[in-house]
Amino acid sequence: MTTGASREFKAEAILSKLAEADEAARLHGDTLKGKVGHWVERIDYLCTMPLVTYLPVLCVLITARALRGPDELDVLALKTSSSEKGYSAASIGKRLIPFAGQCGIDLRSKSTQVMNSQPFTYKVFITPEMAGDQYAVPYSKFYEDALLVQEMTSDEALTLLAYVFHTRRGIGQSDTKALTLQGGKKTFDRLVEVTIDFVESNSEQGKVGQAFAAALYDTLYDAEQVRMGNNNDPSFGAPGDVQVGPETDYWLWGEVKQKNIVTQDVKDFMDKVHAVGGERISYFALVNHRYPGQLNESQLQKVAARIDLDLTIYTSPEDALHDLLDRAPGSFQQVASDFATRFTARLQEAQVTSSLEEAWTALLEQFT
Repeated sequence: MTTGASREFKAEAILSKLAEADEAARLHGDTLKGKVGHWVERIDYLCTMPLVTYLPVLCVLITARALRGPDELDVLALKTSSSEKGYSAASIGKRLIPFAGQCGIDLRSKSTQVMNSQPFTYKVFITPEMAGDQYAVPYSKFYEDALLVQEMTSDEALTLLAYVFHTRRGIGQSDTKALTLQGGKKTFDRLVEVTIDFVESNSEQGKVGQAFAAALYDTLYDAEQVRMGNNNDPSFGAPGDVQVGPETDYWLWGEVKQKNIVTQDVKDFMDKVHAVGGERISYFALVNHRYPGQLNESQLQKVAARIDLDLTIYTSPEDALHDLLDRAPGSFQQVASDFATRFTARLQEAQVTSSLEEAWTALLEQFT
């Protein structure tokens, strides 16, 4: 008999399967609709119904099936203690939601505790009559979906998960309201000062720094070609925290750190990029201006020249802002507005705390 402990999914296994689905969505997204059949209408219904919980919970079930087939796992058994084929749906949920957010995929919920939402709170099994009369119709449709997932193979579930990722990518980002800041160069200069202080004062495990670097690239390049974050995706093959390029054909690789960095850290990143054929690197060592002498930039440039890499190092938010925004096209007002909009969107995508997101929004009120 399989024990409860052995039926627990390790974080690495969950994230690896999510990454596999995400990669399939990026590479084959346009072909997936023809492979999922009736699921197109079913997913559309979950995406438009007033209750936002059912889509992410169904994705938890789909991920579970993608991880293990029908002979090993019962997708309706939400806890390892529920049956011999039970599993921890909550452990999948708390990895799925952050992963989706980092990849720009809107699953209609930002809660990592999605399995604690009604009517699933404290439930051991998904049953036909869990919802009250008020929600009987939408729940019955969800339950039909759950039964269909129950009968799927792991490969079929992976394809369906990739389809959901493809159709929901960018939904949340497109909802971000474009900001129009008032003023010209004085507004631009003041926004730079405010941003420097904000990034210097906040990290949230590096999420702020990643959002900052991605927003700078968004403003300078095509935002559709900027991918942010792989810290929830250990099997993603591209080095770094931010990449620029079409699909997986990246041409610029960025590493972002909000902690003290030494010379070897940059060398290690250069080796990773060089190993995948990369040529251009930006290293955002955002707090190193506080620790002079920790980075031997002359030595690093010699290493970069020897292995044919173009290396740019930013040792403060100020360095990055002035270098990248000064090269962005448009008037000072347009560049300031674009950056403010994209930084707001990237903070949301990185899933910083609501209080921090509100703090940034409050800072922008002086410009609008």
